[in-house]
Amino acid sequence: MQAGNQPFQQGSAKPSGSKKLGCAFWLLPISAVILVGLSIWYTFTSYMFSTNGLEVQGTVVRLESSTSDGSTTYSPVYSYTVDGKKYEYESVNSSSIPSHQVGESTTLLYDPNNPEKARANSFWEMWLLPCIMCPVSFVMVLLSVGIPFLMRRRG
Repeated sequence: MQAGNQPFQQGSAKPSGSKKLGCAFWLLPISAVILVGLSIWYTFTSYMFSTNGLEVQGTVVRLESSTSDGSTTYSPVYSYTVDGKKYEYESVNSSSIPSHQVGESTTLLYDPNNPEKARANSFWEMWLLPCIMCPVSFVMVLLSVGIPFLMRRRG
């Protein structure tokens, strides 16, 4: 056993770069891969809606409210008709100040193979998530490759 005031001997092991990083060494690349997958999925589905989706007029029939941490947000619920059958679609976007009024009309895109699936034909509804997630996932991939590389060069 070594006394507290004696220096380490020459053969003692020092922690490697991966041990210094701990869980982050594995969690960052796993998170980056998951985020890249989600980014690709959201971009693909938005692309499919924008290229294959058929336009239909939708009318806001109500505003769904949800409360979290004391603040309330509202998302519009649209009603639209395809081949004589009525459908409803609740927007994935919500805001603290309602972005639409009941009775307001807007263009929706629906999946011709499954008319229950629809999206509002707007930038915010179609492309906001891919525009945020793609750059963030790219940065995470760079970090998950760059950090271990820098740790090896430094250590």
